[in-house]
Amino acid sequence: MRSKASGPVMRREMVAPCGMNCNLCSWVQDSTKPGCPGCRPRGRGCVHKKGLCDRLARREIDFCYKCDDFPCGSLMSVEARYARVHNYSFVENLRFIRSRGMPAFLRRESERYTCPACGRLLTVHSDNCPHCRHRYNRKDRR
Repeated sequence: MRSKASGPVMRREMVAPCGMNCNLCSWVQDSTKPGCPGCRPRGRGCVHKKGLCDRLARREIDFCYKCDDFPCGSLMSVEARYARVHNYSFVENLRFIRSRGMPAFLRRESERYTCPACGRLLTVHSDNCPHCRHRYNRKDRR
């Protein structure tokens, strides 16, 4: 989806409780993959937390940053892997959302993850645009 004035449109409900922006997930963006509607729309909670959080499971909180234990050990293990492999930080995302709000977060993500070649959304999982295959460096996105 794309807004002519501001580039690709990111949907709020596609930001997972753990801070993953599912708008930027390769399983959502890449038409060659089976597809995923995102953690929230599919109603199964957070795929990265895998049921490890009772507060999320009971729907007492809707984002990990609202928990007294933020950032907890299970979030930090996902964080370490994504930071190392994909140069992407769930904790940074959650802190940004907490301090600046969701609209500002989605604007920032749209600016950082719009393909300069085709204008569509990039993924955090690849150095190639899933739409036009333009190559970019993920390390330049943070």
